[in-house]
Amino acid sequence: MRKVEKKSFGYAILMSFAHIIHRASYRCLNVNGLENIPKNKPIIFAANHQNALLDPLMIIFATNLQPVFLARADIFKKKFIARILNYLKIAPVYRMRDGKESLEKNAESFDTSVRILKNNRILALFPEGAHTNLKSMLPHKKAIPRIVFMAAENTNFDIDIQIVPVGINYTHYYKFRRDAVINFGEPIGTKQYYNQYHTEGEVKASNTMRDDLYKAIDKLVVNVQDKARYDIFEQAFEIAKPLAAKKLNIKNTSRNFVKIEKFISEKIKQHIENSDQQSIDNTQEKAQKLKQLKRKTGIDKAAIMKHPIRISTIILRTLTIVLLLPFSVLGILAHGWIFYLTRYPIRKFIKDPQFYSTFAFGLTLVFYPLWVVGLFFIFLAIVHSWLWALVLLVLSFPSGILAWELLQLIRQTFQGIRLQKKNKHNATLLGLHQELIQFYNQIISA
Repeated sequence: MRKVEKKSFGYAILMSFAHIIHRASYRCLNVNGLENIPKNKPIIFAANHQNALLDPLMIIFATNLQPVFLARADIFKKKFIARILNYLKIAPVYRMRDGKESLEKNAESFDTSVRILKNNRILALFPEGAHTNLKSMLPHKKAIPRIVFMAAENTNFDIDIQIVPVGINYTHYYKFRRDAVINFGEPIGTKQYYNQYHTEGEVKASNTMRDDLYKAIDKLVVNVQDKARYDIFEQAFEIAKPLAAKKLNIKNTSRNFVKIEKFISEKIKQHIENSDQQSIDNTQEKAQKLKQLKRKTGIDKAAIMKHPIRISTIILRTLTIVLLLPFSVLGILAHGWIFYLTRYPIRKFIKDPQFYSTFAFGLTLVFYPLWVVGLFFIFLAIVHSWLWALVLLVLSFPSGILAWELLQLIRQTFQGIRLQKKNKHNATLLGLHQELIQFYNQIISA
């Protein structure tokens, strides 16, 4: 861990390739606020944490920098994994749940953190200390204030550390071709806390810094704190965005989804505060039941929102599928099987769904380069031309993306047709959806 902060050419090469795989996983990836990152100053990136090891990648690829991350120590248990993580500029931080005696091991990590900041390098932490599978921030731990004040003491309180709040937002945590928005907020200068540290002590100064940081990140993310009624918020994020976008007079696009969801969240929160308990409990039951029915029937929000599906739509989609299918065949044959194997079979061995994307990304990073080389030689054996083999290899990648998008179109079309059938499940599903639409329309329009 002594050289973890030094710039590495090998790390840069690895991340360049990883960046390609990472970007292909998203349909739209929007980065805002890069101008807020200070130049030539010690920096701490402080981000919310929702998607395991993909969150660090979001910061790395958005900034094109080489920050050192502090991560929970339990992922460092195996020596081989620990070496890989250290190469990837990730250092362990021990928590009380790792055992009281383990906390003594934090000394090296904190010393490394202080050295990084003293050398005007970049540190990155997730102040929640754990990830969550909800669009909700956990309370912040004290690691960042502790590191800041250790570095301050080490430099006679001369160091000007800048904490950059980061908000990472996903439309989904592990679906391929999801959308994401990463927001970099205005930096928080830490010198403002030094006086309180001297006059009122470290605890009060740490609490002030921690509270300020929480508020700063809260502005950049969707943060639902009402866990008991979370389904009301979650279903609103799925089905009420067009209503909210219209109210805000903005387009319902991936670039705006954080702004829209924050608006929806605030509207629901206000409504809950001003409504009777029984009414809200009934709405929570409806939202929960709708969510369960979607899972049971396998019908997603896109099909429900476009119900009833018109015959003209079915015909148009069928023609689109027929026309584009020949261009997708290369991608299906070349990449379909390895795409499936690096994502789905492993899920039954992973207890925490937030790690689905992490393991899929890791397996893709390991096996895809080998497959690409092998695929080139397969094409070469077929066409007997280096040039045409290379052309086929290059064309196979957009063909693979097209195949995925075509598959989604086929799924949505079949779901729309299934919804046309008159049965109990469909009637209940559509009835609950309509009731919730009316509920959301009422509170959003207020």
